[in-house]
Amino acid sequence: MHLHSHFPALSSQRVLVAVSGGVDSMVLLDLLREYSDEVAIAHGNFQLRGQESAQDEQLVESYCKRHQLTCHIKRFDTKLPKQSTQMAARTLRYNWFEELCLSNNYDAVLTAHHANDNIETLLMNIIRGTGIEGLTGIPEQNGRILRPLLPFHKSEIVAYAQAHHIPWREDRSNQSDDYQRNAIRHHVIPELAKLHPKALENTTKTIDFTKEAALVIQQQTIKLREQLFQNKKGIIYIPIQDVKAFKPLSFWSHQLFHPYGFGQREVIKLLNAQKGKCIHSTDHTLEVGRNELLLYKSIVLKKEVEFEVYEHGIDEPIELLFSKNQKHAQSSLTLDATSISFPMKLRKWKKGDHFYPTGMTGSKKVAKYFKDEKYTATEKAAQWLLCSGNDIVWIVGKRADRRFVSTETTIDFLNISLK
Repeated sequence: MHLHSHFPALSSQRVLVAVSGGVDSMVLLDLLREYSDEVAIAHGNFQLRGQESAQDEQLVESYCKRHQLTCHIKRFDTKLPKQSTQMAARTLRYNWFEELCLSNNYDAVLTAHHANDNIETLLMNIIRGTGIEGLTGIPEQNGRILRPLLPFHKSEIVAYAQAHHIPWREDRSNQSDDYQRNAIRHHVIPELAKLHPKALENTTKTIDFTKEAALVIQQQTIKLREQLFQNKKGIIYIPIQDVKAFKPLSFWSHQLFHPYGFGQREVIKLLNAQKGKCIHSTDHTLEVGRNELLLYKSIVLKKEVEFEVYEHGIDEPIELLFSKNQKHAQSSLTLDATSISFPMKLRKWKKGDHFYPTGMTGSKKVAKYFKDEKYTATEKAAQWLLCSGNDIVWIVGKRADRRFVSTETTIDFLNISLK
């Protein structure tokens, strides 16, 4: 039996079965009821078909009462902004499943997706245009979500239900061609089945083979990242020439950088861009360095944020310790105390900032200093400036303004230690 061989742990786990009242989920429920000691049901009523939705709920509820099973029923409002009804229902349903698992200690959620669903998903992804991931169909397991019926075709499930007198209800909306999946189900798959007696069976085998190939590629991609992606203090350094050497470049650019939100075309273009060029995904930045790409989490730079710093120092966002009239060998910086005024300010840099660097004559823009010191975008965003009034006293931990540092004639010292 498939459950015994592929999901042995389910027999001793607390299992939540998603049941719509259709033949697929009712068969799954009946199988689990015989296999697992602790089975509960989750039925979401989306109230989209009036009395028919109510009758689906009644069927599930009566089945649970007859077999003394815990039954969770919830009625949803599927009107979510910027989502189709199907996507809204899916979002609500899976969020609810997670809530039930957390509040009732369920180990797994089982859904009744089957081989025909898998083939439909494959065809939909082909129509949309997809990489190899889209050709692997529906995963058998995704976190705590399990799909034990994926190897079985619809005809097998219906035959099982009829042979074992399992009740179910037909959803009349499944007969409509309004949704792309339904159109594929009603028109494309029957034509495929006519072309070859084992067309659907062979398509399912092809999905399985593709999953295996995708797993091999995934393992190779992980090895390549381990070899090429060198993480140094939150910044990942990737040699540009090594990436360029991969063939085909478009494929490996996708494999390496897609998880960070970058498309292969923009990555390939960046490989030939000048130093400092950046592209951004939702939460990552990819920047051209000297001979490497720099990959790091994007920092939202809030330049308007500043902190007042008094004589006792500051603990957050960085720790600065102040002491007066004592020279300390461990001091990060010693200032002439008479040249500054409290409260000082700790802030990020902004356009037009300039200072008078120690060891130089004249002034220098902070932006130019960053460029000369080869700061990355993330290092610029992380850099703090310590100021007295509107004047920059110290690019903290890096370079001071010579107008404020102590000299041989200084009488009042202010020592600053950066912890």
